[in-house]
Amino acid sequence: MPKYELTIKLDSDVSPGSGDSIAGVVDHDITHEYGIPIIPAKRLKGALRGVAKEFVDWGFTSSSKVDELFGKPGEQYRSGIKIYDAKLASIPKEYFANENYKEIDDYDTFLAQIKQLDPAKVLPLFTMLYTKTATENGQAQTGSLRTIRAINRGLVFKSIIELENEEQKKLLCDCVKGLRHLGYGRTRGLGEVSCKMVMIQGEQEENHSNTEGINCDLMMEKNNSNSNQEEQFVNQAIRITLQQPTLLAGSKGLYYSCTDFVPGSALLGVFASLYIKKHNLGKNAHEDPEFVRLFLRGDVSFGYAYPEVDEKVFMPCPAHIQRVKNENRAMLEEKKTDPTIMLRKINSLAYMQENELLLHEPAKEFRMHHARPENRRIGRAVNDTKGTKDLDGKKGQFYYYTALQKGQHFIGELKGKQEDVQMLASLLNDVNGIIHLGRSRTSEYGAAKVDVVNKEPHMEGFLKAKKGDSKVAIYLATPLTLQNEIGRYVANVELFITQLERELEATLKVEKMYIKETVLTGYNAKWRLPKQEKQALDAGTVLIVSTQNKEVDWSLVEKQQWGAATEEGCGEIRVLQYEGTSNEVECISISKKLQEKQLTQIDHSLDCVHYIEGALENRNKDILDNKEAIHLAKEMLDELKQYSKSKIYQLEQYVRCDENNFALPKSFPNLLKDIGDKKLKSQSKVFIDALFHTIKLEVRKDGKETNQK
Repeated sequence: MPKYELTIKLDSDVSPGSGDSIAGVVDHDITHEYGIPIIPAKRLKGALRGVAKEFVDWGFTSSSKVDELFGKPGEQYRSGIKIYDAKLASIPKEYFANENYKEIDDYDTFLAQIKQLDPAKVLPLFTMLYTKTATENGQAQTGSLRTIRAINRGLVFKSIIELENEEQKKLLCDCVKGLRHLGYGRTRGLGEVSCKMVMIQGEQEENHSNTEGINCDLMMEKNNSNSNQEEQFVNQAIRITLQQPTLLAGSKGLYYSCTDFVPGSALLGVFASLYIKKHNLGKNAHEDPEFVRLFLRGDVSFGYAYPEVDEKVFMPCPAHIQRVKNENRAMLEEKKTDPTIMLRKINSLAYMQENELLLHEPAKEFRMHHARPENRRIGRAVNDTKGTKDLDGKKGQFYYYTALQKGQHFIGELKGKQEDVQMLASLLNDVNGIIHLGRSRTSEYGAAKVDVVNKEPHMEGFLKAKKGDSKVAIYLATPLTLQNEIGRYVANVELFITQLERELEATLKVEKMYIKETVLTGYNAKWRLPKQEKQALDAGTVLIVSTQNKEVDWSLVEKQQWGAATEEGCGEIRVLQYEGTSNEVECISISKKLQEKQLTQIDHSLDCVHYIEGALENRNKDILDNKEAIHLAKEMLDELKQYSKSKIYQLEQYVRCDENNFALPKSFPNLLKDIGDKKLKSQSKVFIDALFHTIKLEVRKDGKETNQK
C-alpha cells in the first residue's frame, strides 16, 4: 500500500481541540503525549474532508468521489485511506536558543526520553493560553470568559497517510493543497497552516514483518490417529503490538468501556479480510470453499490475545482466588477459615509467580470527538441545542471513545493444521505485518504490528493439575458457550460437566461453582446486522470438581476447545491444581512497576531533548527569580515609599541599562544608587521586571505617597 508523508507547518497558533478541559484553568485543551503536542488524525481527516466538500460546491469533484476517498458512515467496507496522528517533526531555529532547525528523526526514542520530564512543565514550552470573552452592549457577557490552549506557531508536524487506490491520489493531493486552516478559532486568527505531501520511497522493503521461517515444531500437537503432514495440528503464538489506540467494545458498549484483551473474533476478521484482499474475492468470499473452510466452519481457531508484560501473559484471574478487602493478599475462597475476613472478587488480569499473584490492568485512554452538522456555517455539534429544531440536515454529534493505549503487547494463538496456519501467517508478509483492529480504523485508531513468536510464551503461571489428582479447579481461560438439544446457545454447567465426563470416562462431582456470565455479540458486515447473541460462561469461571477415578488424565481437557464458537477462540480450558496449593498469596500490582521502569535514566539525550531540558532549567530559574523579586520588593516597600515615582523610574532605568548608557542626575539619592549597585545590577531581567511591577502594584494599593523626596 503506497504511503505518503504529510507535512504541516503552523503559520499561526493552532488549537486542534481534544474536547477535554482542566477545571478552572483551561476550557479548551489540546491533545498531547507527555507534554509534546500532537494533531489527532481525526482532526486532519475532518479538515481534509471539509476541503473536499468545498470542491464539490465549486464543481471540481463529486460527492460520490469524496465518499469513496473518506468513507461514509454505515457502509459495509471502510474507505481506502488511513491517516495517522501528526507528530512533532522539528523544532524551529532559535526556538530554544538552538542555532539551526532540529529534526526529530526517531520520534519513539524522542518520546521515550521526554517521558522522564514533567508533562505539566513541558507542555507550556510548546503552547500558550488565550483568554477570551464575549461582549454585548460594550460589556463582557456573563459566563463567557474562557481560556483556550493553542500550539505555538512555527512548529512543524508530520503525519503518514496510506492510500489503497492510486486513482484517488489526485483528489487527496488537491485537498492537501487546499488545507489552509485547521482547528478551533480559524476565523479569529488561529489555525493557519501550510501543507505538502510527498510519497515515501522504499517503505515496502524497509518495513518487513517477522513472519518468515515459522518454527511450528515448538508448539505442535500431533493427531493420535494419523501422522501425515496434513493432520499435524499446531498452536502458533503471535505477538500483537499496538501502534495506535485501539477501539474494542467492552461489555458496556464502545463509548463507555473497552476490553482488556483482543478477542478472537477480531483476529478472525483481520485474517479473513487479508485473505479476501489477496485472492480478490470481494463480496463473493462466501462462495470460495477454502474461505468457508478456514473462516466459517472453524478449521482454524483464532485465540484470544491477552496482555504480555515482561514475557508474562496475563489472563483473567480464576474466580476462586479472591482478595482480602483493603489488603494486598488473596486466598482460596473455599479454604477461608476466619469468618471475619471479607473477600472481594479480583477483576484484574493475573499471573501467578510462586507465592505472588501479579495483577495487571491494560492502560486505556479517553478521546473525544465531534462530527460537524451538514450546514458548514456551524462549526460545532449542536445536537439538541435550543433553537436548532428547524435546522436542516444532520446536526452533528459529540462523542468519546475508550481505547487501549498504544505500545502495549498482546499474545494470541492460531490453532489448526500446520499448512493452514503457515498460509495465514504468510498473509502478514503482504502487509508488512501491519494489521488494523477494532473500530474507526481509517484515522487515529487500530494500527498494530503482528510478529510470529517462535518461543512458547509464559501463560498465566498457575500450576496445572496432574494425572490422578482427585480434586481440581477447572478454569475457563476464554468464554464458553454451549448448544443444547434444540440448538440454543446456553451457559449450562450441567451440560458442560456431561461433556467432560464423556471425554474423561469418569464421574465428576461439582464441589463448588464460581460463575461469571457474559453475552457474546458481534456484527455481520455482510448483512449489516448484529450477530446472534450467545449466552456464555465468562473467562475466569472456576468449577471445583472431584472424582473417585484415580486414573483421570486431566491433560485431555486442555488439548481441545469446548462448546461452540471455537473458531473465535472460545472454549479454552485449563485444569489447575487445587489440593496442595498455597491457601494465601501476596497481591502485587505491576502498574507502578511499569511506570518506574519507564522512568529509567537515559545516558545520552537527543539534541532536541537537550534543548528542552535547557529550556525547563531556564523556566525554573525564572520562576525562582520571580518569587525572590516579589519577596524583596515587599521588604523594601516602606523604604522606597519615601521617594517619588520619578526617582523609582530613574532607579529602574539605571538598573536596566549599562552605566554608560544611562546617567543618573546629580541629585539622585545615594541610598537608591547603592540599592541598585549592590542588590539589583547583577539580577536577571525576569527578576527586575517582577520587582518593579510588584512595587508599582503595592504603591497603587496603598493609594497615597507621603514624605516623598
